[in-house]
Amino acid sequence: MEKLKYDGLVEEWKVDLIATRARRMGFRWDEIPDIQQRIIMDVLAFEFDESNGAKESTALQAIIDNNLKKMCRTTARYRSHLERLVHERPLETDLTAEECAIDVRLAVAQLPEREQTICQALAAGCSKHEIAQRLQCGWHTVDRLIIRIREHFRDIGLDGYVISETD
Repeated sequence: MEKLKYDGLVEEWKVDLIATRARRMGFRWDEIPDIQQRIIMDVLAFEFDESNGAKESTALQAIIDNNLKKMCRTTARYRSHLERLVHERPLETDLTAEECAIDVRLAVAQLPEREQTICQALAAGCSKHEIAQRLQCGWHTVDRLIIRIREHFRDIGLDGYVISETD
């Protein structure tokens, strides 16, 4: 595994703490650099207060663990949605998987750029909160745009590819 360097930006022990906690929570070694990049911003934003009686490493460990748990929940939710989609919504068409993928790509291409970005992020398993952070907007905005994306898919007859809020 190639070790990421944050020379002068973050102390090395903090970067190592992220890797150690991720390994303990069962993440694979090849996922560690990506995890470090996702969590390092929270580590940078963290301001240690000595007056609360905790060690800095203990407080950082809590921040890192919370981020890792959130990643685990997001992944589990995404897998659950995919499993339900596969088992509960068989395709009612004679189209091949490739033809269906083309239909979905065309439907996404018809969307405005911001909604295309949301589609890509949802397909990658990102939560509404993570998407909102990427787009620098509130999750309510992301929620509203997801509703418009669902309506677009339904309007063009691809509602079989839409996971509803109740799924």
